[in-house]
Amino acid sequence: MTIALALSIPVAIAQRDEIIATLFGVVLFTLLVEGLTMKWLLQRLNLLGDQPLRQHFLEILARQVALGRVLERLQTLQQRPGISLEFYRYQIDLVEAQLRNLQSESQKLLHEEPELQAFAVEKLSQEIQAIESDTYAEFVRLGLLKQELSPLLAEVLREAN
Repeated sequence: MTIALALSIPVAIAQRDEIIATLFGVVLFTLLVEGLTMKWLLQRLNLLGDQPLRQHFLEILARQVALGRVLERLQTLQQRPGISLEFYRYQIDLVEAQLRNLQSESQKLLHEEPELQAFAVEKLSQEIQAIESDTYAEFVRLGLLKQELSPLLAEVLREAN
């Protein structure tokens, strides 16, 4: 908005170019200084909370789920023609090793940051509710249901708490 106002200054004003150049400099300086220092400042003032920790934990969980699915798929494909069982065994070993690393990392985080336990439970609850909703939507797409059902797990989990 500042730049738009500066550009709207009439050409008849003698110092128009100096005003525009100064304002461009101020805007650029403000964007660079504030943009590059804001995260650092928020971390120093402890205003970010545990959001980066939660994001890191979610990334670990997502990788565990993904690698678990890869492992299941590898174990069911072991009879594909043209691929040796040794290759499957090697791939399975690699995925299992990565899974063990991720599990130990998540356990370490849970041990160091106990508040992540409640966060993990909350995310699991969201995940199973999403699976339930996706299943109902699939039944509707297949024509087995006329309308999507309201989620049952959300009510059950709410009553359990």
